[in-house]
Amino acid sequence: MKVKKKAHITSRPTELKERRILPAVLLFFLAPLFGEYLLGILSLSEIYYVLFLSPMYGGGAILIREVTRRAGQGTVMLLILGIAYGLIEEGIVDQMLFNPNYLAGQEWNSYISFLGMDGRLTIYVLAMHAVWSTCIPILLIEALFPERKLKPWLSKKGLGFVAALFIIGSAYLCYETKMEKHFFASVPQLLGTTLTVIILVIVSFKCKYHTSVSLETPAPKPWFIGGVSFITSSLFMLADSSYGWVSFGACVILATGFFLMVYHWSGRNDWGDNHRIALIGGGILTYVWLGMFSGSIIFGFGAIVLLILANRRLKKTLSY
Repeated sequence: MKVKKKAHITSRPTELKERRILPAVLLFFLAPLFGEYLLGILSLSEIYYVLFLSPMYGGGAILIREVTRRAGQGTVMLLILGIAYGLIEEGIVDQMLFNPNYLAGQEWNSYISFLGMDGRLTIYVLAMHAVWSTCIPILLIEALFPERKLKPWLSKKGLGFVAALFIIGSAYLCYETKMEKHFFASVPQLLGTTLTVIILVIVSFKCKYHTSVSLETPAPKPWFIGGVSFITSSLFMLADSSYGWVSFGACVILATGFFLMVYHWSGRNDWGDNHRIALIGGGILTYVWLGMFSGSIIFGFGAIVLLILANRRLKKTLSY
């Protein structure tokens, strides 16, 4: 009996450690799947690219999540750091923001000459990374593991390991992109991007956690919030770049208006996890229906399954 008890005690810390890092492992692979495959940018036949994309996408999402939760912050910090991540990927790693020939048939109709970048493209890809590549996967995994929603997933050593993976993965993709596109941004562009990233990180730590306040008017029903999220995100993604500054203005209005609206709703004292899952659900469904036109049916189905599981997990948790 003593031997069995000793074995049980020895295995328990290992079991707890595995349960703690499991959400991080899932996020590591989910982030690139949402960022590249769900929308149909990459297809199922190119699934092996996940191995090369995960260190940057997944590593970045984990770092954002761990830093935010360790700082005791919420979604606002997630979004700001998500924008910073978008600048790192698109401004420093693959440098699409500065390369007018990055994509075939790419049009720059809202060109900002002194920055050497397109206005509509910039806000478009930064929103995609801040929302779909980082924030939504993070919140979705947290909904699947609600008992560790606000707790760190990794130890300091684990965090350092992920940071190393992120740096190595980003450097590798930067080199590969340079070899493929035969383009490299200017020194002022790279320095400006780096400075902007640093400023965003500092600002993110200055944002206080948005706590609920007592307001007589309750938050809208989750189905309504999900519907608004779906319609707004769909309109944002459908903004045609051929209209130049009109498209840029529409994207700014949609993104700013939606953020302020959700920020106001989240201050209601009845705002909770069911509202958050509806919010990210609307964004997920936008990528799902858009991805279907690119043949991303399997990934869309998988995203819906994860959303359903997260919702059931949430209801089970709330029932206790």
